[in-house]
Amino acid sequence: MNIVIFGGSFDPVHLGHVKIASRVAERYDATVYFVPAKISVWKHESVSIEDKLNMLKLALGDNPRLKIDEFELKRKEETTYSIETVRYFKNKYPNDNLYFLMGADQARSFHKWQEADELARLAKILYYPRDNIEAPIDNILKYQMQLVDGGLYHASATDIRSLSSLYLDEKVLHYIIEHELYFVRKVKSMYSSERYEHALSVARTAIEIARSNHLLFDSLLSYFFLAGYLHDIGKAVPKEEQKQIMAHYYPEYIDMPEFSYHQFVGAYIAKEEFGINDSYILNAIKYHATGRKHMTNLEKIIFASDKIEPTRPYDSSKLIEAMKNNYETGFIEVLKHNRNFLLDQGKNISNPLTDECLEYYLKDK
Repeated sequence: MNIVIFGGSFDPVHLGHVKIASRVAERYDATVYFVPAKISVWKHESVSIEDKLNMLKLALGDNPRLKIDEFELKRKEETTYSIETVRYFKNKYPNDNLYFLMGADQARSFHKWQEADELARLAKILYYPRDNIEAPIDNILKYQMQLVDGGLYHASATDIRSLSSLYLDEKVLHYIIEHELYFVRKVKSMYSSERYEHALSVARTAIEIARSNHLLFDSLLSYFFLAGYLHDIGKAVPKEEQKQIMAHYYPEYIDMPEFSYHQFVGAYIAKEEFGINDSYILNAIKYHATGRKHMTNLEKIIFASDKIEPTRPYDSSKLIEAMKNNYETGFIEVLKHNRNFLLDQGKNISNPLTDECLEYYLKDK
């Protein structure tokens, strides 16, 4: 058998980890063992061992080629050097071929590892490319490392912990939300409890609509969730501070009605507090209340989800189904319903962005 040892903090495990492991398993006709560290040599962990294992199990599912070994987690020692893990696998599988999988960043410093020569003798070193990390030519030659070719995955556990990206299996994302790991407590502290539940419902509704419209690819789960999750994050900011942010960062919209300020402030917070720089996500937050002309599919779905998510105090099930059936035509229905509802309430809905949205999509003058 071919056995690949894939160690790491997996804090949390993300889709990049799983896709790389799946590719290696196929290419080498191997079983890949994820070996989570108790405490990384480089940093301390931010979740419990139980949570880390639960997320790994959810991410790997029932794939027979991807397994978990708890060797490092069950040791009394806080840290385990990779050579110790490799020796454990060599004793456990003495007749099998061992490989050790690492990123290009780790491969560059491999010569500094504990007993690097012995590790490379016991297991063939495989490395996968990382963004902006040059190939470690000296170590490749010295230790006869093999490149795991294929596309780059723009995934980072650090980005996930800070909420700037969520390249995650959906089941892992739900686990993080349910157990309030990583970014969740910070986000909750910036919402009222009622507003947080609304934001979470918007995010979930947007994901359901995107999935039903075949828009929910791996890399896009993050888009729909983040835009929905943070869309109202500006509402808790005091009015005077909202005005200051508007005057400094969005002077072109300073004359908009004050109810709309929170959408611009929300985009500002998403960028400055959480490091989100993707313009598609920021614009979905930035125009979720007013709409505008030439809206992207993400903007339409977030706009609609905000108006019709199921915790709203009215029956929105038909509009949700309309969005699920076809988000383009469903968006028109939601836009009409929202316009008529606000007008029936006697509210003045006229402002430059809403006016152009209604004129463009409903031909309203």
